[in-house]
Amino acid sequence: MDSTVHNRFRLSKTLWLNWIAAVNRAEWGSKAVINPYFSLIKIAGNFLEMELPANIDAVYYDAFAPEKQPEMWSEEIIDKLYSSMAPGGTLTTYCAKGVIRRRLQSVGFTVERLPGPANGKREILRATREV
Repeated sequence: MDSTVHNRFRLSKTLWLNWIAAVNRAEWGSKAVINPYFSLIKIAGNFLEMELPANIDAVYYDAFAPEKQPEMWSEEIIDKLYSSMAPGGTLTTYCAKGVIRRRLQSVGFTVERLPGPANGKREILRATREV
């Protein structure tokens, strides 16, 4: 690997690790500005009962598999997520089952299958609320 590529990789890895550390340090319940382009609010609570904020731009949905946690994959919950998302908002999940893909589509998401991470799942889903 030439030195330019190696230096870019090191810089990228450093930025990523700093970003992850900033997310982990973020206080619960208040807006944390991670960088000029990204802020978040970590919310603690029972997802099934809480009211979600409006205009969510990104959701990383990491619920257990539908067989283990079916209540987290109900059409009601998926619709709750869709309704809370901003136009163009994106949800990603490791659950790539056909029934979940169809459920995401049934509430209005445009859904894509994407390659999963290296040494991990074969596919993931990305669901986008139309603009």
